[in-house]
Amino acid sequence: MNTAAPRRFEALDSLRGVCAILVVMFHMPVASHWRDWGFIQHSYLFVDYFFVLSGFVIAHAYAGRLKTGRDAGRFMVRRLGRVWPLHVLMLGAFIALELARLFFHVDSASAFTRDRSVEAIFTNLLLIQAWHVHPYLTWNGPAWTLSAEVACYLIFAALVLAAPKRFRWIGLVLAIVGGVLVLTCAKRFMNTTYDFAVPRAVYGFFLGCLLQGILTKIPRLKGMAATGLEIAAVVAACVFIGYAQGPVTVAVTLVFVALVWVFSGEDGALSRLLDHPALVTLGRWSFAIYMVHMFILTVMMIVARKLNWVPERRIDFGSVWLNDLFAIGMFGFIVVVAVFAHRLVEQPAQRMIDRWTKPKMA
Repeated sequence: MNTAAPRRFEALDSLRGVCAILVVMFHMPVASHWRDWGFIQHSYLFVDYFFVLSGFVIAHAYAGRLKTGRDAGRFMVRRLGRVWPLHVLMLGAFIALELARLFFHVDSASAFTRDRSVEAIFTNLLLIQAWHVHPYLTWNGPAWTLSAEVACYLIFAALVLAAPKRFRWIGLVLAIVGGVLVLTCAKRFMNTTYDFAVPRAVYGFFLGCLLQGILTKIPRLKGMAATGLEIAAVVAACVFIGYAQGPVTVAVTLVFVALVWVFSGEDGALSRLLDHPALVTLGRWSFAIYMVHMFILTVMMIVARKLNWVPERRIDFGSVWLNDLFAIGMFGFIVVVAVFAHRLVEQPAQRMIDRWTKPKMA
């Protein structure tokens, strides 16, 4: 397997960081000014950007490199090595919280029940928890996306080995099937997680693969025209997400396919802004931000209830401005914890897996 480093799409990586922030804002249980905005209420849809981008970059990096079963095995180990260590760390954190419930009664919830069952620990360790095996999200809820992506990785590797020249078009058929399943069978359409997560992910992932394959055949704009197109793409995506509800949400994947195409060329002023080192760094922290935030929010709610900060279902200090400051402070704390997780767990694990899977020189 050729190990030459593929191109890194910095603007797309930065957008991933922005999407991670918006997912955290969607989950933040604080009565802030922005909490009830339609854009924030529908920000769960930004997860589908992750699926499209993943398919795009995986096809870019690996479509021409998987020649044998050994290559496919190395690919799977490398992909799992990038997500599993941090996933297991956060699963361990949730289990520790459950033990605190069991032995110290930190809140009124019963320990190791329902979505925090012992059997769900094993499905989470195997990253199959979102393969329609549970009737709800389990443990670290956002990790359902990892489970769905692992399914996409397996399908991708099998297709590339079986039909290297036609895998994108076979993937297109699978993407259409995935989108139709979500549209016709998922009760909440694109807000589906534990049940139709794999079809939802396949829909975005393989459209991303197809886009990567035909990218060079699509004419590109340059200069001011490219900047105008980038602005139009961002505005269109924000407006769509702000208003999309019900069956129309299934079209969000197509919106993100267009967004990835527009910013993959990095031809306009917005791309140059996204190439700023601070935003690129945020993009590289995005996985850690996404993985740690639910645990921090869960602990925050336990503490808030004990301090009577939760008059209803959200933290509310009686002043929306104070609520805003608290939400910003909590987000800052999430980022700090995520940086430690990224540097102490995610990066070392990636380096170790890369060393293990590096092909030996002939």
